[in-house]
Amino acid sequence: MKKVILSLIIILTLSAGGYLFYTFKRNNKEKKNLSTLSIEELTSNVKKNHKTLSPKDLDPKSFILLFKEKYNKKSPLNFVSMLGDFPENWVQPKDVEYLISVMNSKEKCCGYMNLFSSTLLTEDAEVGGFAIIFLNSYISHTKIDLGSNSNPKVDKESIKKIEDWYRNTKK
Repeated sequence: MKKVILSLIIILTLSAGGYLFYTFKRNNKEKKNLSTLSIEELTSNVKKNHKTLSPKDLDPKSFILLFKEKYNKKSPLNFVSMLGDFPENWVQPKDVEYLISVMNSKEKCCGYMNLFSSTLLTEDAEVGGFAIIFLNSYISHTKIDLGSNSNPKVDKESIKKIEDWYRNTKK
């Protein structure tokens, strides 16, 4: 009985050793390609390629330009994933002129999707829809909340209210 148990232990040890040796050799070949890079190059490459976008990294103009740039009319899924909330007072006075200039735009762009959203929306957003949301936030001094997904469209009634507000502030 002792011989059988000892034989089984030896066979299992040899099998496990063979497997570990095989995987070590295979992984070692893959690591050789990375060994020529420094730690700084590796970490900067990871940061460049895997940076999670956040609204705090953008301003309203760069947000809209990014969403226009990423839009692909041939794709049924057009969204940009972001993580984190919009900061308080994200829209600054310097952004108002640009947002006013694009609030009537029905140009298609990507929609917003929170990284943790469990739903995918297939409809496109409009540049003017985002501009309206951002301007309304600025006018009412409220924090922007796009929820888990947002594909806003141009709304003529909202545009009229914003235009009235803009005319009154220009006086």
